[in-house]
Amino acid sequence: MDRDFAKYPKDNNGELLWRLIENGDDFSISRDIDFSLDFDTEQAALECGMFLFKNEYKVQLDPPLEENSGSPWTVTVIPYMAPNYADISHLESYLKDVAKHFGGDCTGWGCVCAGTP
Repeated sequence: MDRDFAKYPKDNNGELLWRLIENGDDFSISRDIDFSLDFDTEQAALECGMFLFKNEYKVQLDPPLEENSGSPWTVTVIPYMAPNYADISHLESYLKDVAKHFGGDCTGWGCVCAGTP
């Protein structure tokens, strides 16, 4: 299959979506997609997570890894959606702005491949 660069541009989101397609993913199947927002402090993570929760996002808060004292507090935002470049890019941009407001950063997204590889 040849890659359609209009649908899957040469950027991080386009590359990840293209890898999923190459592994047999079925983008017509909705699933949880995990967006990670990282913060230096628990307070910032809690404030951001509560803001997103109040705006009807499913969120999860994870403390720093015990074995890595420099790891961040992570808010995982978990929308249920079908993978789509425009929707993922739009949501990621929004989450970057929200995270920045609370002193953090949206560091990426991932999901489980659906369909038969």
